[in-house]
Amino acid sequence: AGARRQIERILRTARGVEQLIALLLVLVRDPARLSAISETFRLDAMLPEVVEDHRHLCAGKDLELAIAPLPPCALHAPEGIVRAAIGNLLRNAIENSDRGTISLALEAPAVVVIGDPGHGMAPEEIGALHARMAREAGADAARSGGGIGLELIARLCEHLGWGLRIEPQPPQGTRAVLDLGAALSGP
Repeated sequence: AGARRQIERILRTARGVEQLIALLLVLVRDPARLSAISETFRLDAMLPEVVEDHRHLCAGKDLELAIAPLPPCALHAPEGIVRAAIGNLLRNAIENSDRGTISLALEAPAVVVIGDPGHGMAPEEIGALHARMAREAGADAARSGGGIGLELIARLCEHLGWGLRIEPQPPQGTRAVLDLGAALSGP
C-alpha cells in the first residue's frame, strides 16, 4: 500500500511535468500549425475527469469540489493543452483554499468558471496579476518567486485566442474564468 501511494505520486508528478513541457512547446508553435495536433472532444466529459485527477490535492483540507450540471460542449483544440490549462487553474484554487467548496461550472459558449473560497485577492493584487500576465517575459515572474503557472496559462490563452480573467468572488475567494469559445467545434 505504501509503495502504491509513492508510485501514484511519482506518476502524478510525471504527468504534471509532461503537461508543462506540452504547454511550453505550444507557445513556440505558430497557432495556425496547432490544428495538426487539435482534435474534437467533449469538454463536458473532460471536466469531471480533471476534477477527479485533482481531488487528492484536497487531502488534509476541509475542501469539497463541486461540479455544476454541465451543458454539452464540443471543442476542436489540443485536448492535452485544454486539460492542462483547466488543471492548472483548479490546482491554484485548491492550493489557495483551506475550507469550503470549490465550484467548477461550464457556461455557454465554452466558458469554464472555477470559483474558490480561498483567501481572496484584493483589487490591487488582481491588477498586479493581470499586469504580470500581460507582460511578454515570463522570466521576471519566475525570478520573483511567483512561479509561472498563471502567467504561462495567460500567455497560452493569448497564443490560442482564448480568454482568461481572474476576478474577486465576494465575500471571499477568487474566480478564474477561462473562455475557450475560439475552440468551439462546428454546429
